[in-house]
Amino acid sequence: MMLGREEARSLGPVADFILLMLVPMLGFYFSRRSFKYLTEDSYTRMLAFFRVLPISNGVVLVYRVIQSVLAFAVNGIIFFVIMYCVQGTLLDHMRFDHYLAFALTWVGYGLMMTGPYIYFEFSNHGKAYLLSTLIFLVGSVVAAAAVFAAGGNLLVYTVEVSKRWSLLSPVMWGILLAGVISLVLCSIGTLRRLESRDLV
Repeated sequence: MMLGREEARSLGPVADFILLMLVPMLGFYFSRRSFKYLTEDSYTRMLAFFRVLPISNGVVLVYRVIQSVLAFAVNGIIFFVIMYCVQGTLLDHMRFDHYLAFALTWVGYGLMMTGPYIYFEFSNHGKAYLLSTLIFLVGSVVAAAAVFAAGGNLLVYTVEVSKRWSLLSPVMWGILLAGVISLVLCSIGTLRRLESRDLV
């Protein structure tokens, strides 16, 4: 991923796969609960605990969305600062506004995937959540391979568009809008699923 234009293209779909896989994880809040979802079904137990308290599903969902947004803010700053500081890469000599557009483009993609992640997290038991995550990883491989087969490279494309348009990039604004829409629609679906889900 940390390569020049020709090297990024020569890597084939690898650089794209790494970005497609890692960026959505920036919205993860890593805690003991998140690491025990498989062995202890910690997310389901948490929901069952909240259900016996006077806390509505809407409040629980809003809290989870805010948690993801804050995680994106913190993890995203760390991730993209590290990317920017690595020398000898495709990102060398990008102006700050160009790089900000590049980062926001990928943050928009991350938000697009955060909604489905929250839906699967709240809708399934531990093993089913793991399966949905594995399906997403396979989807990332397929998407990266499809772009490569079509002669494209998402990393190179987003860098070039960001350099050309800066913060006026239609790709950046389009993906950010798609991310917000995805988060809202998935939140509505998650809330409906929570109302009917059996937590036993």
